[in-house]
Amino acid sequence: MGMKVKIVSPSKKIFEGEAVSLLVNTEVGETEILEKHAKLMAIIKGKIKIKEQNGNENIFELKDKKGLIQVDNQEITIFVM
Repeated sequence: MGMKVKIVSPSKKIFEGEAVSLLVNTEVGETEILEKHAKLMAIIKGKIKIKEQNGNENIFELKDKKGLIQVDNQEITIFVM
């Protein structure tokens, strides 16, 4: 079983599903999140790349927006601002 990922904005849910990896750009550089990752909270920008268990990849572009990522016990929530 993979990680539960949810991407939300103030107006809608952008993505909800399971993933085996997630790649984001934080203020200190590119960060890959894998299963059993340590707790994390960070500001992100740029692209969000999600790799699902079936091998599909989803890429979401934040463009000029920023997001807040929270990783806690196999659950990842990204709030797009």
